[in-house]
Amino acid sequence: MSEIHINDEEIEEVEKLLLPDFCHFPDDAKKVICCWKSSDVAACPGSGKTTVLLAKLKLLAERMPLPDGAGVCVLSHTNVAVNEIKIKLNEYADRLINYPNYVGTIQSFVDKFVTMPYLRNISGRNIQVVDNRTYANHMLIKMKSRSKYRALKFVVEKNFETGNQFTDQLEHIEALHIRDNGTLCIGNQKRALAGADKPSTEQFKNLISNLLKEEGMIRYKDAYSYAKEAMDNLSEAYTELFSMRFKYVFIDE
Repeated sequence: MSEIHINDEEIEEVEKLLLPDFCHFPDDAKKVICCWKSSDVAACPGSGKTTVLLAKLKLLAERMPLPDGAGVCVLSHTNVAVNEIKIKLNEYADRLINYPNYVGTIQSFVDKFVTMPYLRNISGRNIQVVDNRTYANHMLIKMKSRSKYRALKFVVEKNFETGNQFTDQLEHIEALHIRDNGTLCIGNQKRALAGADKPSTEQFKNLISNLLKEEGMIRYKDAYSYAKEAMDNLSEAYTELFSMRFKYVFIDE
């Protein structure tokens, strides 16, 4: 796509739309609005970064559809971008929010375009993200009903019976995790339940894997770890598809 040229009349129009009467963008903001190369714009809170972003989106919306069916991607930590577009760019909202564009949180983008497609590919089924307690209940059912988790069940039950960290069995199972050194641990307990090479540790990892493959189930807290795993395994062809789909990507922090 050729470089976008913004003239003074367009700047004046977007000022009338987004700024109070008789107000204008300062020169540094105009430079950002007219810049269409990869850039990192740093400014203090309340300086008007989101308003400048809205100005750029309004100018892009007037040029849609973009060549080759490309879209724009707008990400933020909250849904502020979606809300601002709907409120301040009402006339252009449908054009900006609908396909091939994407406006949403960083988390929702990662889930939609990275984590879920990757997990569906390796599990062969749709994925559901559940809360920790629901997940722990499914873990408990499998530990009790499958002999292949015998060692894990023994270690977990013994720790629950002899320890005093938890009064609820599901809460106890929720706290199970693998440390960076590969050992199976529980909550903040310093001593590991089992070493990295023990059967119970391996069974815990297999249980996590089987809940994904057999039931299509993950926890909310697992989403980013799976996303990292997915990105480490993404082919260049997949990343090229992102570039083709989104001509411009904006991250509002």
